[in-house]
Amino acid sequence: MANEANTKLKPLKQLGFRLNLVLLSVLSFYILTTGYSLLTLREQSQEFDALSSAYFDRAMHAAELSREAEVIASDTLVNMLNQDYDERYIQSPTIGLPEQNKNNASNDSFERSFEKIRKQLTANTPQEQVLIEKIDRLKKPYFNTIRTLNNYLIEKRKITQAQRNIEYHLLNLQKEIYLIPQIPEHEKSLIDELIKAINLSVLTLHSTTFHQLITQMNGISAFISNIAYQDNLTPFERKNIILISKLSQQVFTTTLKQQMQHSATLTAVNTTRTEAKKLSNACYKLYQLLKQSTQKASSEHKAFISKVMLKIGLFSIIFLLLTGVAYWFIHYYLIRRLNRLNRVMLEHVKGVKTDVPQSGNDEIAMMGRAFSIFVEATNKAQQDSLEAQKRTEEANQKLTQLNQSLKKLSHTDELTQMANRRHFFHELTSMWQLACDKQINMSIIMLDLDWFKSFNDFYGHQAGDQCLFQVAQLILTEVKNTQGIAARYGGEEFIILLPYFDLDQAVLFAKGLQDKLNEEKIKHHKSPQKYITLSQGVTSHMPKEGDKFDHLIHLADQALYKAKNNGRNQIVAQDNTENVSLRTSLS
Repeated sequence: MANEANTKLKPLKQLGFRLNLVLLSVLSFYILTTGYSLLTLREQSQEFDALSSAYFDRAMHAAELSREAEVIASDTLVNMLNQDYDERYIQSPTIGLPEQNKNNASNDSFERSFEKIRKQLTANTPQEQVLIEKIDRLKKPYFNTIRTLNNYLIEKRKITQAQRNIEYHLLNLQKEIYLIPQIPEHEKSLIDELIKAINLSVLTLHSTTFHQLITQMNGISAFISNIAYQDNLTPFERKNIILISKLSQQVFTTTLKQQMQHSATLTAVNTTRTEAKKLSNACYKLYQLLKQSTQKASSEHKAFISKVMLKIGLFSIIFLLLTGVAYWFIHYYLIRRLNRLNRVMLEHVKGVKTDVPQSGNDEIAMMGRAFSIFVEATNKAQQDSLEAQKRTEEANQKLTQLNQSLKKLSHTDELTQMANRRHFFHELTSMWQLACDKQINMSIIMLDLDWFKSFNDFYGHQAGDQCLFQVAQLILTEVKNTQGIAARYGGEEFIILLPYFDLDQAVLFAKGLQDKLNEEKIKHHKSPQKYITLSQGVTSHMPKEGDKFDHLIHLADQALYKAKNNGRNQIVAQDNTENVSLRTSLS
């Protein structure tokens, strides 16, 4: 079976070769379709560029030419009403020129703009040529009428300015007359006549018809005649009468010119509108003709695009069919068989023994045969592994028990079965750092059995060991309800760490321990009390960063020393201060 799994397949029987052949066929057709699409799109782009240059651009130029003619005509009429033609439309090179020159420069600017658009138009048909020639014929008289109208507008503005100057002089004269101080009573009527003559002259400046102008001028002459023939006129009054008469003549002359100029301007406006309409109609007809040509070319281009889209659609359908065939081939010959082999492999992973599919002569069949060989080898290896694992687990269990025993031995005093001195200092180091961080009290009690050497000498070392064990168990029982730790410190000496206990609480704990031991009544005939007693040294401190616990142990040891020197069977408490204060509790 192993030789069969190592057999090399022929190319046509290899699943990868057949899969690559199908994918290469689909890819080749896709590249061919894409190439044809790109070539077609390039042809469309060139066709559209030609269509845009030949039709769309020309149609837009014709529309722009028609719009330009309308804009020039409408701007001319607006300028006539606003009388600011040269100020809004004269280009910067004309600044400082006389009015006539400025006007001609603006005219030339309009004509150059129109001519620039006109030169962009070319005729492709005889009909277009006829319309373009008609536009060329109409543009010259059109711009001539605009120039004439512009000249009339400038002249009209000059006349208007002259009328404003006359009105200004009349109003100043009226102001001077009003400012005459202390007018005699007999001269007031004369002054009123002068004021009326001035007001009528100002009104005449704004007359709109020739008949109105003549009527108002006759009224002014009558006022002046009545005033001029009066007696006792002062030199100032005669001077004003002469000035009013002179200004009234200027009013008549200027207003008459204004009315005549207005009529001429209206005539020029009508002529300009007529010429503008002719030119605009010719431009619009050219636009309509080019628009029809553009629409025809656009329709032909749309038909071409439709054919291209149909071909691309056919190619897309064929491509989809080839893709479907490729999908069926991949699913049937590859995915289906791989899924089946995958399910069998997963069942073997779960421990369910199932026949491995090995039919066929391709890579998947070879994978099935190879997996079958692997399953047989795995089953054998698994059996061997289970036996080895069982032996390993037994060895690990023994090793774990041994490690636990070693750990307990390294932390525990063999005689008393409580923590030894090394383990005590390890726990003290951890708790001391916690106390520094959280600022909690730490209390230490050092204990020593009184007259224990005499006990050993009288009862023997075996009884001494039994006594030490009994006292140790008593201490452990009391410490069990706290978060502290008790340890054999050496010989008959013990040490207790009580976190969260202040000095008073630690003394109270030591007193309770002493009472419990007294209740046990362990016989000791060589002791004054005839039973085992304790001497205890107690100290407490709230450590901060940098403090060392060695000093605290030293203080507890000093307190124990004092308790023994003071007669034993007592508790001595010592604060962690330089001025040591002692508190002694005797049993």
